[in-house]
Amino acid sequence: MKFSVIGVLSNGARQGKLTNISRLPGVVLETPMLLFYTKGGSIPHITREVLDLLTKEQLGIQITLPSTIQCFEGAKAFGKGIAEFVGLKEMLTYCSVQDSARNTPEGYNSKEQISVWSNTGRVSVNADKYMDVIETFQPDFYQALSNGDTNSNSSKKKTQKVMDSSDKLLEKCLERHQSSSALKSVAVFGNIEGGYDIDLRKLSAQVIANKPVDGFIINGLHNNGPEVEKLDLKKVVPILKAVLKHLPKEKPRIIHGCWRPESILEMIDLGIDIFDSSLAYVVTERKSALIFQYFEIPVEECRTESFDECSAIEINLEDKSYKEDFRPILEDCTCLSCRKHSRSYIHHLIMNKELLASTLLMLHNLHHYMLFFNSIRKAASNGKKLCISY
Repeated sequence: MKFSVIGVLSNGARQGKLTNISRLPGVVLETPMLLFYTKGGSIPHITREVLDLLTKEQLGIQITLPSTIQCFEGAKAFGKGIAEFVGLKEMLTYCSVQDSARNTPEGYNSKEQISVWSNTGRVSVNADKYMDVIETFQPDFYQALSNGDTNSNSSKKKTQKVMDSSDKLLEKCLERHQSSSALKSVAVFGNIEGGYDIDLRKLSAQVIANKPVDGFIINGLHNNGPEVEKLDLKKVVPILKAVLKHLPKEKPRIIHGCWRPESILEMIDLGIDIFDSSLAYVVTERKSALIFQYFEIPVEECRTESFDECSAIEINLEDKSYKEDFRPILEDCTCLSCRKHSRSYIHHLIMNKELLASTLLMLHNLHHYMLFFNSIRKAASNGKKLCISY
């Protein structure tokens, strides 16, 4: 897999593309890019046939270890990789260690063992076991095993231990990766650790930048799940600035988590290339629909007021106020849910606990979030950037 930076705006936002994907010859994916979040290798609430109604675009998907580790033996016996095993063989496939949409309990990792939380409970994974999974899954690219158990409250002592643990795990993963015939065409991404300690972050970035990795993941800013939406971006920005200036420009950068859309825009301006769609899933799970609007502005124009307020980006259709609201979720939205159904009907489905409610909400939320990223790339092509409108 090859990453090329095809443009950098004056504010630092990067336009890039992923090409030379061994398993998907001829496929080109542009960045900033959205990876579709999956559970068990499937996009939640949406069958493959429904996904085809959502979009015909070439997609990338995020396969999370907690939701797929239980199918390891089945995938191994199948022998054709995780993408084909889950019926999405034409999609770019990325494997991550933890589940972006689900809180990862703190304090369960050791020096060599990382805990992942499947539907049947905690599973301890060391580097050898993890690489067994990766060799079986054969994704197009994957996150090296990492500790990552830090957040804004972590002490420097704990943060240092997490960073040391992750560095040793990376060495073991790279050793297996380089000797594996099954992973010759698979890209491996290293983890930048260090919590919220700028000095440790710089050190981690400098060390990992010199490793034989194909890209980088800014890890350990949070413990995943809906709490990511509440993170103070003013604390995150200095960390990203400190890290990114030490990373080579020709390799892609990933950040996980269900970040608010204005946070996504800010991180793109700083030089992050790849995100996941866990926000769309989290919003769906609370019976809500994304409604945020955005517009293009000149790159030089600064709009930061939205970072200082807790603005609504969604509506909760479980609320009784939507009982007789016959408008679509969002005016002018072209998704199937908005073209065919009303807020009132979806409210009815929610109140009657019908599974279709989650399907219609997920369709809309993914459609809205996907168009958001399409608009980000289009704005960049026009030499502009997006701003969220409330």
